[in-house]
Amino acid sequence: MIEERVPKYFQLKKAIIRKIEEEEYLPGGLIPSERELMEQYQVSRITVRKAIDELVVEGYLYKIQGKGTYVKTDEKGND
Repeated sequence: MIEERVPKYFQLKKAIIRKIEEEEYLPGGLIPSERELMEQYQVSRITVRKAIDELVVEGYLYKIQGKGTYVKTDEKGND
């Protein structure tokens, strides 16, 4: 029998999406820093960055250099 393993970055992505859907992370709000996510989920910086980068591409988050990563609003284009 083949054991399926879910990559850590994917598990982190799902956790962040769940927090967005449950409104723990609000639209337009700042999510925890990379370091905070690393400590909270016991994963590497590379894992955090991969999860966040994919969520940016998928339209859940957006980044502002030097400021942080934010939850996109429900209405596209109204960050």
